[in-house]
Amino acid sequence: MRHKEAAKSVILTLLVLMSIVLTYLMWNFSPDLANLESQDNKKDTQNTIGKANSESMESVITPYQVVISDSDQSEGALETRHMNRKIVKVLKNQEIKNANEVYHAQNLFIPELSDHFLVLDFSYDMPLSMYLGQVLNMDAKVSNKFNFNRLIIDADQKNTAVIYAIGSDHHHVMRMNTSISSKNVKDLEDKIQPDLSPFADIITNKNTIDASTHIFAPEKPKHLKTYRTIFNHISVEAMNSILFNDSVVVRSTKSGSTTYNNNTGVASYDSKNESYRYTNLSEDESKSKNMLETIPSTFDYINAHGGFTDDFRLFDTDETSGELTYQSFLNGVPVFNKNNLSTIQVAWGEKGIFSYARTLLKTNITIDSDEDKKDLPGAETVRSNLANNPNIDFKKVTNMTIGYTMKDKEKDDIEVQRNSEYEPEWYIQYDGEWHAYSNGGLEE
Repeated sequence: MRHKEAAKSVILTLLVLMSIVLTYLMWNFSPDLANLESQDNKKDTQNTIGKANSESMESVITPYQVVISDSDQSEGALETRHMNRKIVKVLKNQEIKNANEVYHAQNLFIPELSDHFLVLDFSYDMPLSMYLGQVLNMDAKVSNKFNFNRLIIDADQKNTAVIYAIGSDHHHVMRMNTSISSKNVKDLEDKIQPDLSPFADIITNKNTIDASTHIFAPEKPKHLKTYRTIFNHISVEAMNSILFNDSVVVRSTKSGSTTYNNNTGVASYDSKNESYRYTNLSEDESKSKNMLETIPSTFDYINAHGGFTDDFRLFDTDETSGELTYQSFLNGVPVFNKNNLSTIQVAWGEKGIFSYARTLLKTNITIDSDEDKKDLPGAETVRSNLANNPNIDFKKVTNMTIGYTMKDKEKDDIEVQRNSEYEPEWYIQYDGEWHAYSNGGLEE
């Protein structure tokens, strides 16, 4: 009995001491917040591939060229960010006082349009209400169903400018009286005048015979530089961390192609072309074809994880498939590549991203190539050759512009990083698709 009592006393003493020690540790415990913060930052960093939210909407949803039409003469420039900032400054935060939609059964004709006006050309259709309200922050009450691909700003009639939004079918026009000062528009034209060069007015069919619907293109593109770009790589793991909700399983790896998937999505990566495509399996019912929602939603999504790693701009909207194309630009000129290494292609679903395809290359440095500057055929020569080509229905030509063809350079022992050459060419929008012009015809 005496030994049992002693054992109980020892155990009780140990329990009391342990209680005192635990109480002391609890009072003096301090969590390692620095380490926790570091882990959170690491996770945030992993979920971006560039600087998050680095682009404004007006720098991505932007015209590809600006033209001043003055009677029988036109001058223009392929849009640059520097010029676009000046234009947006004049148009933004203004008001549409009233709007009136007009339909012309025959070719479009605007009798009240003056002989001098400013043109903003887009390579795609989009809802007018979205562009005015979300890009330009204009107070505007216009139909959500009206789509356009050209804005004409007429500052020669009143104290305030009149804007005409031209539908891509060239039969619908929205006439809008604005609060924009005509003087400010004319001052804008004076500021951008030094950057303009002669443009040609091209007629391809009965819908482009009016001054408001001409196709405008550089008249004599000369002394164009060729550039060489060296790329950095975006890791597949970074893309997976953005698009997948949890860990992924590698399903197959063969011939340079790897497939990743989990319960929510599947992605494929082609290491040869550095291309990545993701499909959201939980959004497999249908893509959203409502551009009022799709354009701002895809912009916000890409921008949130720093996806605009280069000068990407919206370049195509397909209401049939619901897919948008954001195209890479160099010095204000669109870049084309047959393997889609210059694009981000994205679609929106009912609740979020539907599909996302992009190159995993981003520009490290761009320098002038050692090649001589290039002169391209004049716009009239291109027009004539296409019009006389029996294999081309010239009525289906809807745009002509200068673009860069992105060509991979042959790898050698010296170059460690992947690099490409950007060569200037004529590009023609034909039956809704862009093709390089070559020897009087269009390349596939």
